[in-house]
Amino acid sequence: MPPKAAAPSVSVVVLESTEVRPSRDFVARTAASAKAGLTPRIEAEIKEILFREGSRVNQGETLVRLEATRANADIQQTRAELAAAKAEVDSARRNLKRGEDVAGKGYLSDADLDKLKDRFSAAQSRLETAEAAVQKAGLNLEYTEIKAPFDGWIGRLNYDVGAVVSPASGPIAEVLVTDPIYVEFQLDESDYVAFRRAGTAAGEDIANSLSLRLTLPDGGFYNQDGKVSFADVQTNASTGTVDMRAEFPNPDAVLLPGLYVTLRIEGRAGEAQVLVPQVAIQETIEGKFVLVVNDEQMVSQRFIQTGPRLGAMLATESGLEAGERVIVEGLQKVRTGVTVNPVVKQINPETGVLTDSAKPKKEGEAEQ
Repeated sequence: MPPKAAAPSVSVVVLESTEVRPSRDFVARTAASAKAGLTPRIEAEIKEILFREGSRVNQGETLVRLEATRANADIQQTRAELAAAKAEVDSARRNLKRGEDVAGKGYLSDADLDKLKDRFSAAQSRLETAEAAVQKAGLNLEYTEIKAPFDGWIGRLNYDVGAVVSPASGPIAEVLVTDPIYVEFQLDESDYVAFRRAGTAAGEDIANSLSLRLTLPDGGFYNQDGKVSFADVQTNASTGTVDMRAEFPNPDAVLLPGLYVTLRIEGRAGEAQVLVPQVAIQETIEGKFVLVVNDEQMVSQRFIQTGPRLGAMLATESGLEAGERVIVEGLQKVRTGVTVNPVVKQINPETGVLTDSAKPKKEGEAEQ
């Protein structure tokens, strides 16, 4: 009689339950929380670039110097015109005073007195125009130095030293605020209506009760939690969605504007559910199932209902209980009713990596 074949070895994971909070995932994109272009306000040649592209800048810091020769000449000319206008006003005022004195004695006609008044008024108008010109020239001189409007990061340089720029040229560079950083996504209009129907106070309570997390393009989780900060006041007619915005701290500048990320919004309270490794799940036209090993080391098929994905695991809504063992390796070697040799493995719930289960020490056994 041939010897009985040894039971095939399979890797199993002992199922555990954990609190699973209701959640939804959204495709989202990051955006700067503030952005300003360094657009010149006058036409002039770039003389100095005082920043390094991609560096941190501080509010009020001079970033670009423009050629100031013309601005200096303009301010000298307007100051000279202002001095002439002041002299003209003084002369017109003295002439008017003398005219009023002699007119009172009958030595000057009313028509000639009116001419003196008109000259004085005209001189005052020219003085005001000259003062405005000096003020404008002073501003133009200030505009030869372009400063950072706020603390942030400066991007790519669009013009080099020697280029002639003007307000029509567009920005020389852009300054961005990335801490906090915005995460923009869209919410279905029916969900948004239900959210608004709860009322303003209730809506704020709902928003405060949510936990927001990001999955980055490399598949890793971002280590800061966010909050919903804005909802648009109109829907997008073409998509039937409402533009929403979340806000995340970004002190280490890990997030850059323009990244596509996955935004997960979760409730802060949930219910206990059994987690099953995704690698253990198989599917037929009848539904999803796993292979379970019972206490007699026999394999049985178990159909399950799954819920949200949590890393490398899926929450189960029915079909499994905590403490049961499901096969994660060796699925192709077994079928329902077969007796197996189960080898218990540990699974990393985030990555799905399997490792050998730690063996318990026997009583009195010394550590190595």
